[in-house]
Amino acid sequence: MKNRTASPRAVLLDFYGTVVEEDGEPIGHVCDEIVKASSRATTAKEVSSYWGRVFNEMCLNSHGSAFRLERELEQASLQAVLLHFGADLDSAELNQIIYDYWMRPTIFPESKAVIAGCKVPVCLVSNIDNSDLASALRHNGLSFDLIVTSEDCRAYKPRPEMFEKALSLLELSNEEVLHVGDSLSSDVRGANALGIPVLWINRQERKLRAGYEPNYISADLTGILDIVNST
Repeated sequence: MKNRTASPRAVLLDFYGTVVEEDGEPIGHVCDEIVKASSRATTAKEVSSYWGRVFNEMCLNSHGSAFRLERELEQASLQAVLLHFGADLDSAELNQIIYDYWMRPTIFPESKAVIAGCKVPVCLVSNIDNSDLASALRHNGLSFDLIVTSEDCRAYKPRPEMFEKALSLLELSNEEVLHVGDSLSSDVRGANALGIPVLWINRQERKLRAGYEPNYISADLTGILDIVNST
């Protein structure tokens, strides 16, 4: 970990995987269906790994004039997965399983209390389409004064656009905020690249990979309060 930093004046907060559970369960269900329908021997782990690589590559290439909504990338990546594994399945039906979860995700037990107890402004920063996020917030009874999405910025984390938009809305510099997220590739790498202090939420005791340098690590969101409310 990097050295501790000064108490932040605001928090940039990732959503899926951080405030609410990631879409691992519905993704796992879809992968199981692909394994059953595949024309060759494979495993759910192999399907998930391939799908993740395809989807992440699409996200990295989706920005500016080439930007595509998250739902569009999900559709395109799943089509590529079905083709790769020779699975003759209804992609629209499988995609809907994912979309349904995005709109009604399961919130982590401590999230509401932590957000309510945070003494500084919180700006939500999420790789998601606006309509899906709005539905997810309603479903979980959450609201934020400041929200930045990939759709707003026509780019996905770890690219700088979303972080920069959040800093602009808050009228703060990179050293004055704390970014909080669960993804090493999107949250930690993106914040590191801009010199933004970052708290990595590591709920599953994952190993910290070389090249990623969070300033703080916490098993859940309560780590925010330890940092923000310490002074």
